[in-house]
Amino acid sequence: MKKCLFLFLLFPILLFSQNQIQGLVTDSSTKKPLPFASIITNTNNGTLTDVDGKFYIKSKTEFNEIKVSYVGYKTVLIPITIVDKFIKIQLEPATESLNEILITATENPALHIIRNTIKNKNKNNIESSLNSFKFDAYTKLLVTAHPDSIIGKIDSVYVLKNGDKKFLRIDSTNYKFKKEIDKQHLYISEKISQFQFQKGKKTKEIIMASRMAGLQQPIYEALAITFQDFSFYNEHYTIAGTKYVNPIANNALKHYDYKILDTIKTTNNHSVLIYFKPKIKKDFTGIEGVLYIDSKTFALTKGIAELKAIVNVKATQNYNFINDCNCWFPSDMNIIIKKGDNNENVNLFGGMVKISNSVKNDSILKTSNNGPSDVSYLISKTENSNIHINPDLIVKNSSSTILFNDDAGKKPEEFWNLYRVDSLTNRGRATYTNLDSIAKSENIEGKIALGRNLLKGYFHTKYINLNLGKIINLNNYEGLRIGFGGVTNQNFSSKFKVESYIAYGTKDKDYKYSIGAATRLNKDSNTWFGANFTNDLKEAASLDFIAENTSFSPINPRNLNIDKFYNYKTVSTYFQHDIQPNLEAKLQINSGDFAPVFSYQFINESKNISRYRLTMASVNLQYSPKSEFMNSPIGKLTIKNEFPQLTLQVTKSVENVFQSDFDFTQINLRILHKIKPLRKGVTHVLVEGGIVFGDAPISHLYNATPNYTYKSPWVKRITFAGKNSFETMGYNEFISDRFIAIHLKQSFEPIKLGNKFKPQISIATRAAIGAIDHPEYHQGLQFKGMNKGYIESGMEINSLLKGFGFSAFYRYGAYKNPIWTDNLAVKLTYKLRLGF
Repeated sequence: MKKCLFLFLLFPILLFSQNQIQGLVTDSSTKKPLPFASIITNTNNGTLTDVDGKFYIKSKTEFNEIKVSYVGYKTVLIPITIVDKFIKIQLEPATESLNEILITATENPALHIIRNTIKNKNKNNIESSLNSFKFDAYTKLLVTAHPDSIIGKIDSVYVLKNGDKKFLRIDSTNYKFKKEIDKQHLYISEKISQFQFQKGKKTKEIIMASRMAGLQQPIYEALAITFQDFSFYNEHYTIAGTKYVNPIANNALKHYDYKILDTIKTTNNHSVLIYFKPKIKKDFTGIEGVLYIDSKTFALTKGIAELKAIVNVKATQNYNFINDCNCWFPSDMNIIIKKGDNNENVNLFGGMVKISNSVKNDSILKTSNNGPSDVSYLISKTENSNIHINPDLIVKNSSSTILFNDDAGKKPEEFWNLYRVDSLTNRGRATYTNLDSIAKSENIEGKIALGRNLLKGYFHTKYINLNLGKIINLNNYEGLRIGFGGVTNQNFSSKFKVESYIAYGTKDKDYKYSIGAATRLNKDSNTWFGANFTNDLKEAASLDFIAENTSFSPINPRNLNIDKFYNYKTVSTYFQHDIQPNLEAKLQINSGDFAPVFSYQFINESKNISRYRLTMASVNLQYSPKSEFMNSPIGKLTIKNEFPQLTLQVTKSVENVFQSDFDFTQINLRILHKIKPLRKGVTHVLVEGGIVFGDAPISHLYNATPNYTYKSPWVKRITFAGKNSFETMGYNEFISDRFIAIHLKQSFEPIKLGNKFKPQISIATRAAIGAIDHPEYHQGLQFKGMNKGYIESGMEINSLLKGFGFSAFYRYGAYKNPIWTDNLAVKLTYKLRLGF
């Protein structure tokens, strides 16, 4: 009796003390999971099941009952007690299913709602309907695991051999992981930003505070990673850095199926829940999820999108209704990345991270099923606050989409607490403390700086970044070129830099060198003023731009066959300034001596010279309208390298100024474009050319970038393919004082023939046309005009073995050679793979 009384008194406590529950919802007949079923507690907190029918609710208020509903099934009420941790719920089909309802309708009613949502996108998208807005955002990223998700036992590992299980070793991985995860997260970072938007410009993020565990200076490039889009109204929606066709894109109905799930009450109306999933197509990878759509305005009030593969990604975005604009404004968003339940491969972050299933060794057995990788997950959550609608706001330099304040890494704890939604937990504090200590002892920041500069072609030291492109090179004139050079870095000075190099050619037995210095005049506009003296070589008649690196690169094997160079000894001064972050300008004035190192004579009515002096002024503009940049304490960083990219340069040589021998004007142009349909290969388009007004020497004419040699026997012609070069055009076969060339290349998706063998096929066509008014002025060099038009076509098969492949091109048209083997070029190719 006492036991019964005790249970009776305890029963209300059991009912009312539960504030979290997880479970699984399935069809009672088929046992299949029901994705995105509605789960509502009796305290009016709700969630939806995921694509596998699983759900998890955690509430600040206690509840004792949940309501589970799904269109086409009977709604059920499930009592919850304190002992319930995981519950399985089976729903029975309703007498009148959704399919039966749809039979009487002219079409799926979900399509009507989706069409109206698409139709009203401009009205409901705040980036279209508002003139301006700004808000603050607090973002916290964790790599973590629930402490109770893994059993901290020492495992025994066995090997299965001939049907017998034999002990192999003790595995303490789970035990150590459990001890660590009880105390701290695996990683943590926080960020406080202000976002500013002005119609007609890109949204600008000003990072006011940033903290990354283990780092005094953050990895700035990581701050630019798009885990999920701010707007759910774009044609493509970004999840984990990869774009997918948006379920409310203009052409979305071709790619997705839709189904009404439920209707719920919102702050001022009702929202219809619509489930979407991709149509089954071989050439389409989509996302699935649920859209909450206002029943009157067809605005989004919430969005959930999931990607289900070997890694599961779930992105959620919530909206709040704001009376000032009569609009739904994003209030928070979060994304969770964790191990998936199937073996489908997935590409994240634009294909930079490719995750595939590894082959499991079935002969190895462990006493535990789950390991750290099974229970660990990444979660990034952003909370928006201090929202201002249509403020008086002017967004400056909007293509610099991220501005990192100089003091962002030095903010005190009081500043952080003004924006944190929840106070930092003991596990969070322990994560910062422990990882800061480990990173300091392992010199992690030094290794990050080393890696960042290696990708740019530099080796980082404390005060100088050594230029790797200056160490060793090969060409047909200098032979083996050995050198050393570099530029001072931020540790030396953030406002002043010195750059220098020296090189020696083993074949010409001569030194080349350069020394220069520059000072920064303005950080925000990346304005520099500098001067240098250079004694070096350049390829004769090459298309040259002063704002790009023209040093010989060991990665470009075309240099091996070049022997027509000119030596230049010049004094230069330059002014570099960003008109906009995506519009860079450089003014350079230089004067010096030029001397071709091959037999050459310029002869006309007034001149007969082989060595000459030039005084020139050049203006170079580089425009990348879709690229985005970050203004960081270490300088300007490109965070989104987009296309098209345009470069225009005008050079004026003035005769008799500092004894200059020539008067001419040269205009050079280059347009580079890449068309990248979603996961369908890449189309490369390059248009380049130039024109010279007046008489110019060989150094400032054009050879159209040839890469073919007529050596015998023919097998000696098999060399390495160049970059954007004519593979069947002989070196200096054509010289022009005006030309234009177009390079078209289609690179298809790699063909997966194995885990590591993934060859990639490309097809290409290149064409050029040019002319020269006075070829007789240029003596000592045999060449032809190109006024009839030059054309070649071929294919490449790359990544056949360790990055190597081959290409084959054939020359045809007006300049086709009589012997067919002279039209054929077979080259080796090489694509550098960095492993990510």
